[in-house]
Amino acid sequence: MIKYVLENNILTQKEPNDRYARVVEVRTRTQEDLAQAVADRNMGISKPEVLAMLEAQAEIIERWVSDGDAVLTRTVHIHPTVPGVYKEGEYPSQAVVRATPTKELSEAIKHTPLQHTEPISPIRIEFVHDIPSNTTNDKITRGGTAKIKGHSLKIAGTDPSVGIEFISIEDPEAIYKVAAKNILINNPSELMIIAPQMVVNEEVIVRVTTQYSPGTSLKKPRSYTFERKLKVVTIQNE
Repeated sequence: MIKYVLENNILTQKEPNDRYARVVEVRTRTQEDLAQAVADRNMGISKPEVLAMLEAQAEIIERWVSDGDAVLTRTVHIHPTVPGVYKEGEYPSQAVVRATPTKELSEAIKHTPLQHTEPISPIRIEFVHDIPSNTTNDKITRGGTAKIKGHSLKIAGTDPSVGIEFISIEDPEAIYKVAAKNILINNPSELMIIAPQMVVNEEVIVRVTTQYSPGTSLKKPRSYTFERKLKVVTIQNE
């Protein structure tokens, strides 16, 4: 089931009734999730073994595509291409990678039922990527940088609740707020932060509260709590 909401189409402002469909409740699946799902199929392969295989696969695909080869899997066709238009005497300097869904994947999504739903809150977090550990929706390094991706996340407003907080699972009263100076990127679709000093090995969730809204400022702040648990780790050699 794919859920979606209908929103105003800002590209056709002359037609006020135009809408576009935005998919909601999207979970970003990571390589960790894929490895766990394969291991859960009880084929005698452990999650670390699957991760090692996926890592080897990724390295091989990168090498093949860098050598000018195309790669066809069950779900995607990956191939290098050189974009642009060049006049005589001009030459391209860089190639790019294109990924095209295969017929099997395209057919699978065509047959997936759609469900229209009403938006509960325009603000949302899609995933949290911890840069020092290079993990997504898994770890958060205290004192390290992290990216929070989503929608309408920009931190704005004067209400005391506005900001980014990490909340302890074990003790919900333990709340670690990100200092304003440690918000390095503050965009609606992306926040980059320096994570606060938290207790190593505890699990936390992240909450974003803001009065931001495109083109205006909300009187009352709104919050979004990302329910994926993040394990607090420390920077190596700290």
